[in-house]
Amino acid sequence: MTEWRFLLDENIDPKTTSYLQTEAVDIKHVLDALGEGADDEDDILPFLRKTDRIIVTSDVSDFGAFSPDAHAGVVLLYDDTMAAHKIAAGLRAMIDAYGSRDRFVGWEQLDPWC
Repeated sequence: MTEWRFLLDENIDPKTTSYLQTEAVDIKHVLDALGEGADDEDDILPFLRKTDRIIVTSDVSDFGAFSPDAHAGVVLLYDDTMAAHKIAAGLRAMIDAYGSRDRFVGWEQLDPWC
């Protein structure tokens, strides 16, 4: 069974990582993993593939357009003003509903889970 692993994009509140790390979710923020200004195609996509992480992003126009085989998965957040604790609760609800990471394919919209 594949483990749930996430990378939060720059447009997601970094405090979200703290909420989920207390629940033993493997989650990193792009600022910590790759630094400020990381490029989507040159930096983030290779990191996602290498670490088998799902990107959580509000960058719908860029990440929503990438081919599903370009990454390990995308979770799109349309409400980019959502508080960190709500994002964390939504991801936790999504993880619980899917159960196995192996059941997650492609992409998911996070807003309805929050």
